[in-house]
Amino acid sequence: MTRVATMRVGLPSARRRNLLFTCDAQALAPPRIGSATYAPDSLDPARHRWLRRDEGAPHDSAGAAAPDTLIVRAYEESIDEEIAFERDELDAAVFWPGELSAHMRTDARFLSPRLALAARGIVACVAAAGDSLGVPQADMEALNREAFGGDLLSWSELEPAAGGDAPARYSVDEVLPGARSIARVLARVARPGGTRALKLVYLDQPVVPGDAAWRSAGVTPVFALRLPVLVRGPAAPDVDRIGARALAGLAPCAGETSR
Repeated sequence: MTRVATMRVGLPSARRRNLLFTCDAQALAPPRIGSATYAPDSLDPARHRWLRRDEGAPHDSAGAAAPDTLIVRAYEESIDEEIAFERDELDAAVFWPGELSAHMRTDARFLSPRLALAARGIVACVAAAGDSLGVPQADMEALNREAFGGDLLSWSELEPAAGGDAPARYSVDEVLPGARSIARVLARVARPGGTRALKLVYLDQPVVPGDAAWRSAGVTPVFALRLPVLVRGPAAPDVDRIGARALAGLAPCAGETSR
């Protein structure tokens, strides 16, 4: 397989706010794409440019296709990352769920964003003791559409969901950075007359269908985290060989070993 020489990737910085969680990564760790590892270019003190280190034959498709030179830039604001992408300064740009503007999602000049399933991150609803009814699917679909631009993956795509669609009243865990925004959407989309109480929470847990390690009574997973990845047309074949999920894993707090 012929590897691409250079790929330019934009990422959210660790300090960039998102609706679901606070990222506590302190610095950009050496990137890793599949089995391919990188070391900083000694001629680039800003540590944007990383050079591939070949440590034996790659044993996965992402590592085999990973570029020889990886240029990574982290952006404090999503709009700055969008502008850089529009200016052809990036081949691919990774965003947090829900922050990509409608303009970038629909601009005919660009490809539709790939939605990369994150290794970690579950949105769940917590019901009162004794409430075994399912979470209203229509409410969750509306929340995903209106608050997250459809970026989240319904947990029902990963494993069967419990039945039941009784109306509910919602609250949102106050530790979520976007708690107020999410609560406003839920108040608007929830059907009237609900007497059940459901609390929306974010769980920093691996996305593994059927994993019971974090589950307890009354906790129902409703979404898995996905990150939209914009890709410039000429770079699409290379990104598809690597996999958008591998590029999304470069984002702080989105990889398999980080929060």
